[in-house]
Amino acid sequence: MRLRSAARIAPETSAMTRSKESIGLGARAELRVWYLGRLRPRLVEAVTAGIVRPGAVEKLDLQVADLFELAERRSGSPAQGA
Repeated sequence: MRLRSAARIAPETSAMTRSKESIGLGARAELRVWYLGRLRPRLVEAVTAGIVRPGAVEKLDLQVADLFELAERRSGSPAQGA
């Protein structure tokens, strides 16, 4: 049985890490687009119709912003301050 050298394994591991990070960045961007483009406008309509309190939408906005900030800090994204 032949063992792989560490030099041969490292590039594969590095590629998997980069792939995982790019998937995470794509998923985060997709979630942000969905929230801002689909859910938030519907929440604003619900506020206008009196179904949802304005404060509830503002609170959710802050929670979602915190979620994205936390995820960016964990991934070390350069967009952290954005």
